[in-house]
Amino acid sequence: MHLTRSRWLILAVSAIIVLLAATACGGKDDSTPPPADTPVAQATAVVEDTATPTPVPPTPTAVPPTATPTVAVEATDEVTSTAVLPDVPVPDDAQNVTYEFEELLFSSPSDVATLLAFYRSVLSDDNWQEETDTALVNDALAYTSFDRDGETIGVTIIAFDGASEATIDLSGAPSLSGSDAGDEDMAGGSGYTIADWPTPSDATNIDVTGDTLTFNSALSLAEIAEFYRPTFETMDLGTSCLDDAADYTSISCSYSNGDIAVNFFAFEGFDDTEVEIEFTNYALETPAQSTAGTGELGVENKDGFPMPDDYTSYASEGSNFRTSIEASSPSDLGTLTEFFQTQLADSGWTLEDGEGTDTSATLRFSGPDGDLTVDLTAGDETTISMVLKDAAAAEEAGILPPAGQARVYLVNFADIDLTVSINGEEIDVAAGAGMESPDDAPTLDLSPGEYEVTTTVDGNSVTDQITLGADEVWGLLLDEQGALPLQMF
Repeated sequence: MHLTRSRWLILAVSAIIVLLAATACGGKDDSTPPPADTPVAQATAVVEDTATPTPVPPTPTAVPPTATPTVAVEATDEVTSTAVLPDVPVPDDAQNVTYEFEELLFSSPSDVATLLAFYRSVLSDDNWQEETDTALVNDALAYTSFDRDGETIGVTIIAFDGASEATIDLSGAPSLSGSDAGDEDMAGGSGYTIADWPTPSDATNIDVTGDTLTFNSALSLAEIAEFYRPTFETMDLGTSCLDDAADYTSISCSYSNGDIAVNFFAFEGFDDTEVEIEFTNYALETPAQSTAGTGELGVENKDGFPMPDDYTSYASEGSNFRTSIEASSPSDLGTLTEFFQTQLADSGWTLEDGEGTDTSATLRFSGPDGDLTVDLTAGDETTISMVLKDAAAAEEAGILPPAGQARVYLVNFADIDLTVSINGEEIDVAAGAGMESPDDAPTLDLSPGEYEVTTTVDGNSVTDQITLGADEVWGLLLDEQGALPLQMF
């Protein structure tokens, strides 16, 4: 369960963390909360096609933990748990250790860099190999994953209020989480499907695509939580993630026991509450799943798009106006080219043009949701890159820059005023500017190119590099650590 009070924080941080996770355990990672359909100042994004901010050397906030893992943690006043703690290293200064939903969580007075170094050391010593290609590391946030024998551990560390919060995701490592140890089948043996999830009587924009249900409701977040509490109880999913919903602007609940995977996401926006529920019951063989072993690719719905069922990694990010998906598959280039041509056409997309070589292919589609580009690149596995851009929605929202320019929204995460210098212009950004509404965020229209962004807080400055393309829209999330660019269109 992940609960945050800031709309931007749940959408800009938690999505960065979990949506990057490379999958394991059957090639899939369905523990990631789905991206929300958010207002302009609430994009969730992982910058994939620009330079990342230049990190500042970290300053330890406390005595660092030792490099010797505490393998077995006994419950104390600082340790809580809803399940038996797994056999996973934690540093000796870990506090408030909790294990639920196949995630080990704890806080620590050590900084992000120190905790990351700890896990790189102890996991490497235990023959886990880091996937550095998908790692995201800076002073305020670190995400990386480690593979061993077909299993994956995800490590996420966030700087928070002078300390660090860590999440060790074991959903892809059943030998450690015990999810394959013959635990009682909760929902899998009961035959539940997405059709068993009800909707409120006032629900609008109801859509069921594959295993995903989405809708809008005038109910508050707390009312949505209470509406679904009986469903969670009936399916034995646990209801702790629904508690205290009135204190937050979003709820994100994830659960998996090997037979089922549940991602429940609800976001209380400006006008209504948006709900997305992904419920997959692997114990019920579907026609797509039954193709295993036949040489044919099955189809799995991921965020509203068809994905080959042999995918081995998956990541997505998006805003109201742009969605980006990165995945990989062991299938060859020709097989996947035919797969996307066929499956996207069946989903209502029209192939406008395409081009290819022996090692790559690009397919361009149009549809009611905008323009979709699919890039496939051959390698040890075939890389899948999909980008959907909804120019009509962006134009209607009034966020587009003048033709050929790039627009930047400045959002202040800090609780004090700060100053941003970019392209020779100095802009004062008030504390919390842009956090609640895009109308409160100062904007700049710039020519395409690379820029230095200098953020100054209380006389201390951090300079980062950003790269802007023509007709793009970016949000710069600002605080004492500098500027984090997030692409919105």
